[in-house]
Amino acid sequence: MPLTELEKIFNSAKQSASPVEMMRAIIPLVNAYQQARKYDTAIRCLKEMLPIIRDKGEMDQEAVILTALGTAYWEKAQLQKALNHFEEALKMFKEVHDKQGIAIILSIVGITFWRKCDWDKALEILKDALKQNGEKKVEQRFASLYGAFDRGIATLQNRVRMGRELQDPVKILQPLFSMCLLYWVIGNHGQFKVCLDEAVALAQSLNKTDILQAAEGIRQLGHPV
Repeated sequence: MPLTELEKIFNSAKQSASPVEMMRAIIPLVNAYQQARKYDTAIRCLKEMLPIIRDKGEMDQEAVILTALGTAYWEKAQLQKALNHFEEALKMFKEVHDKQGIAIILSIVGITFWRKCDWDKALEILKDALKQNGEKKVEQRFASLYGAFDRGIATLQNRVRMGRELQDPVKILQPLFSMCLLYWVIGNHGQFKVCLDEAVALAQSLNKTDILQAAEGIRQLGHPV
């Protein structure tokens, strides 16, 4: 749906003063903003929404808004701000016993530490995500987060392509190994295996023992539910 149409839907929901309608409209809108790299606009929109939901005492919906805020900061590469919002959201999801919410937050936090090359911490967090044992399904309330995953993969694919053009194995390995975990989290097992096999071969040729150990760790986790 065009961005202008999503904005009309959200503005209409605001005029109706219905938190339910606003929640239904805001996540597709901020996802579209982030698709257009309008991160500050997405953040401003979510920050305006947060006190409205908070005043209603809807903790589960507040956690969703905090997750979306964290995701906007994550795509903006402001990782500490992202982690702060994810931590708040995680506490709320735990309080309302929302296993899907807990799992999705742990997944993106795990990816964040993977992105920082803190392999051990990332693997520990992802083990906790797997323990939620919830049915893996794409939920509309997390559309901006899934959108961020897709956009992250596209960016990394482009970096791998540039590394291939330069015939530089290091510039291929770094984005390729990052992409492995995104495929793992979204459940694309075929692409995960292809990426991981190539990343391991490159790491072996470059004697990158830390990456080889992390690769073995992610293999031992198995597949997400």
